[in-house]
Amino acid sequence: MKLKIFSFSLLFILIFSLNSCRDFTNTALNLMGSTDTATTIFPAPLGSVSDYEKILTDEQIRSLDSIILQHEKKTKNRISIVSVKSTKPYETLNEYSSELFESWGKNDDGGKNLLIGISEKTNEVEIIVGKGLKKKLSDKESKRIIDKTIQPEIKKGDYYSGLKKGLKKIITEIK
Repeated sequence: MKLKIFSFSLLFILIFSLNSCRDFTNTALNLMGSTDTATTIFPAPLGSVSDYEKILTDEQIRSLDSIILQHEKKTKNRISIVSVKSTKPYETLNEYSSELFESWGKNDDGGKNLLIGISEKTNEVEIIVGKGLKKKLSDKESKRIIDKTIQPEIKKGDYYSGLKKGLKKIITEIK
């Protein structure tokens, strides 16, 4: 009899604990997905290439990272590539990338920084240029690189080639 009471009590505590965890998790998820929050919490950069959408292989990430690091050794410019599954709570990749750029402090220290944002899910590509590189790479030129260099490769399903060709074109422009 004592064993049954103990087992029943233990089962009750377990069910209550699991229910509390579920409620806590749902509350946390609701807060994270809420568009009413004053600030958005962005992920920390994973390196020069932050592939949160998993559109690149590890080898491709290393290759792009190597190109970026070689350029950064020769200049004071800093380049980041980020892929994202969702731009929420923002409407567009441009809005998300611009805020991410600021959040990561990419416009600090003279703003010789650049971010390439990409989303397979929304089929968007954006280039966010820091104030220190605006004279070398205008918004018009950025759009041309996206439209003529990156997007044609992406339309073939080759995100890596699009990013690599676009990155090399950008580096040529900002040297």
